[in-house]
Amino acid sequence: MTDDNPVAKRFIKELYDWLTPELLYHCLTGEEDEAELLRISKLDPWLLEPLLNKAMREWPQRLGQLDGQRRREKAESKALVQQFVLKLTNE
Repeated sequence: MTDDNPVAKRFIKELYDWLTPELLYHCLTGEEDEAELLRISKLDPWLLEPLLNKAMREWPQRLGQLDGQRRREKAESKALVQQFVLKLTNE
């Protein structure tokens, strides 16, 4: 990307406008508390940077937790469907 590319400049500007610190923190950590996200949106950059860096370092672990949760939910759903089918076939 060159500095004289107006389309690229506009895209990057819109991306930064949309990807606010509190949205990024929510995406990385799953934080849903509105008060906490509001507090994060008001942090000075020198306080915000270490917080986001920590969240980014912990992202692989969180991704593993989300994958484990998804697998558990899938297994529970499969078990419920099997129970339902068995119940129907026994009636």
